[in-house]
Amino acid sequence: MRKIAVFIPVHNEEAYIAKTLDSLMVQDYPDFEVLVSENHSTDNTLDILREYEARDPRVHVLRPEQKLNSHGNLCFLTGKVNAGDYFASMMLGGHDLVSHNVLSTAAKYLAENPYCAIAYQRASFELDEQDNPTRRWPTCHESGFMDTSFDALLTLLTLMYNTPIFGLWRQSVRKKTAFRYPCVGGDHLYVTEAALYGSITPIDGAQIYLRRSPITANYLQKHFTDLSGDQAAAQDMYVQLNWLSEIIDQAAAGYPHHAKELLRSSAFLTYLLRYNHHFDTFHSSLDAFAAQPEVHPLIQAQVNLGAVFKVMLKAKIESPARSSPLSGG
Repeated sequence: MRKIAVFIPVHNEEAYIAKTLDSLMVQDYPDFEVLVSENHSTDNTLDILREYEARDPRVHVLRPEQKLNSHGNLCFLTGKVNAGDYFASMMLGGHDLVSHNVLSTAAKYLAENPYCAIAYQRASFELDEQDNPTRRWPTCHESGFMDTSFDALLTLLTLMYNTPIFGLWRQSVRKKTAFRYPCVGGDHLYVTEAALYGSITPIDGAQIYLRRSPITANYLQKHFTDLSGDQAAAQDMYVQLNWLSEIIDQAAAGYPHHAKELLRSSAFLTYLLRYNHHFDTFHSSLDAFAAQPEVHPLIQAQVNLGAVFKVMLKAKIESPARSSPLSGG
């Protein structure tokens, strides 16, 4: 057996953190530690964590010197995990639950499949406030069967619900990747980068139950404090595309220049189309993004193509409703 780290970034989780820890303390995998970053909660989260730490040597409570944003807290915690001696690591929210064998099933798969970067549970469910499963989260593209660069991009494009980020990551892969920038969809890009180093594989035999964090209206303003609305969305888009560009550079290392740029162009365009999933203000934020003076010409070309898609979207939204020919209308 080799040691696993389970790390949990938390802030104001008094309603659920005890349940999360209880589901971990009964794991049938014998060698693991739980590292919790308590991000200066204003409720009783810290007191609850100290109680668990006092009675179970596997629980370690960490605290940054000052309150961090969600990106900073995650980076603080992954830095601590990467400094340790672990075979693999897994992240959970302070409001999530897992079955008793979630670590053992994933660890067994990683041990038997050395090319696997992340083994995550196919049976991943969303929980409501009463701990009732409300729906099953879909899996993404099962990588490992194509060229690495295409596998990574297909992983990104099929991550509608990012279950792999809660899977068991081989620690050598965790150390090669980084949650580089604070941005919407950064968790998706983080997993995409991991796909450069091995397969992202859904496995059976255990379950994970994920509770969605509340969506706040000022999500972007937390990262771009001097901007608001479309400008913040545009800056966020710029951050995402630069991160994606860095992934392309890694994925296409050694490719001829024209092949790399073709891959980059295709990835940018597809990602811009997918970006509409995140913002109701996609149309106006795309205009604000295109107006930025620092936009790279290649990105600008993709924005121009994205603008065509924007017009198509707008036409679809504004078109009058038509009666179905089967309705007799």
